[in-house]
Formats: sequence, structure tokens, C-alpha cells
Amino acid sequence: MIRVLIRIAVAVIALTLLVSRVDLGAVREALVATSPAAIGLATLASFAANLVVAFRLRVLLAAQGVPARARQTFAINLAAFFYNLFLPIGGVGVAAIRLQRLSHHRRGRFTAALTAMVCDRVAAIAALGLVGLTCWMLDPHPKSAGSLVIILGGTTAIALMLAPRIVPAALRSLVRDLQTGGSGTWWAPALLRLSNALGSVARLSPATLTTLLGLSILAQMVGILVFAALGRGLDLPVSLVSMGWIRSVVVLLTVLPISIGGLGVREGALVFTLQAFGVAAHDAIALSILIFATTMVAPGLAGGFLEGGRWLRGESERHP
Repeated sequence: MIRVLIRIAVAVIALTLLVSRVDLGAVREALVATSPAAIGLATLASFAANLVVAFRLRVLLAAQGVPARARQTFAINLAAFFYNLFLPIGGVGVAAIRLQRLSHHRRGRFTAALTAMVCDRVAAIAALGLVGLTCWMLDPHPKSAGSLVIILGGTTAIALMLAPRIVPAALRSLVRDLQTGGSGTWWAPALLRLSNALGSVARLSPATLTTLLGLSILAQMVGILVFAALGRGLDLPVSLVSMGWIRSVVVLLTVLPISIGGLGVREGALVFTLQAFGVAAHDAIALSILIFATTMVAPGLAGGFLEGGRWLRGESERHP
């Protein structure tokens, strides 16, 4: 609870500082002048990116022995967005909701679902860093060294994708030591299940790993279209390649558990990175609002519609 309050405080303070230095009237005018077609395209791209993520999670769940349809994982993702709109749960809370839905009524599958979700996040961050680094190198415009450091931080996450090939043996050895020493009796079995689940990921075939990486990169490429479409709708002088690395910097910062839903952090990151392109602060804030609307609010509303239908039908959690 204290952590949630701290994140809320960070979001409020960051937004207050930004608002005090930005002409809100100019922000409103920029939003009103934004092309509706650009907003529509960005919204469609946002849903397309979430669909790719649903397929990626399905691949990982299948590797863990948890059967799931892409339609199911897509609906679960949208439902998580819905609850995140009015509950200060942040990224961890969204992950918890997804985990609960994926493992509900699946005895013995909680650890497998958890492992798949962790690998899903690592793959997403690694792909985000790789795509951002590629765009950063291709962009001829002057760029800050700080942006490169952030992008490289995301790129190094690819090393964690190799962890499942190393961790299982170490965990099994630890479990044996605990059991031999008579300690850790209540949590040693949990470590053993985690080891087995990680071992399942380690046995992914090269074809599956290629599919996972391909889907992760595809999701990031589609995500860039959201930023680029909205930037074009606001008439910002920022190219598609530039938007590619800017998005990586912004998203990598917002995934840090320091705010709620990235509020304040997203706005500050956009103001900082876009100023090098001559973009006014009020336009950067307008872009941030539109990004939040298309990548958080729109999927959340769709998730609320699906949740409402499920409640009206009186359906309990089901799995294929």
C-alpha cells in the first residue's frame, strides 16, 4: 500500500510540475486540431499491437504446457487494461490480473503461467531495446547520450532470455541442499516447481525462440506506428525513425515502478526527448495525452465491454 501511495505521489508531483510550466490552453488547441484520422489509425495500431502480444503470450504458455487461445489471452490483456484505468495497480497489478486469469482453475499451473509471463515481459523489453537501438543508429539527428544509455539498458534484457537455461540446475541444487539440511520445507517445493517451469522454457526449440523474438519485434514496430501517427496528426517535425527510438526511451522509462500507469514520467520523457526536434512542451504534452488515450484508455474501454458481457452472462472463469 505504501508503494502504491509513493507512486501516486510521484505521478501527482511530476504532473503538477509539468502543468505549472505548460500553457494548458495551447495543449487543448493542439488536441482539438489533431487529425481524427490519425487518432483512429493510432487506435487501430494499438489494438493490433495488443493482438500480437496475445499471440506471443500464447506461444510462451504453450511452451509451459498451458493451452490457451490467442482470443483468450487478448481478452485477458484488455481486461487488465480496464481494471488499471480506475485501480492504482500499475504494471505489477496488470501482470497480477493477467496471471490470475491465466492460472485460474488450473491446478498446478500457477508457476508455469507466472514463468511464461516473466519471459513475456523480458522478451518485450529486449525487443524494445533492440528496435530502439536500431532506430537510434539510423536516425541522423543529434541525440543525447542519456537516451542511448536507456535504450542499451533495455537491450541488455536479452541476456535474461538465456537465464532459463542456467537457473533451473542452480535452483534444483538449492532445493536439494535445503531438503538435506532440513530447512526451507514450506517453500522448497515452490522453488522446485519454478525450476521445472524454467526448464520448460529452456527447452524451447530454435523455431519457437525465433517466433517469440519475431512477435516481440513486430509488436514494437506496430507500437511505433501509434507514436508516428499521432505525431503526424499533431504536425510534429519528427520522422518515423526518430519516433522509433523516442518511443523506446519513453516506454522503457514508464515500465519502471516509480509511477502509476507511467503518468508524469511519460509526459516528462516526451518533453525532454522532443525538445531536440524543436517541439514545444505543450505539443509534447498533447502527444502524451493522445498516447495514453489510444494505448491505455481505448484498450481499457474495450476490456470493460468484454468484462460487462461476461458479468451479464454470469460466466465463471473458463479455460479451453
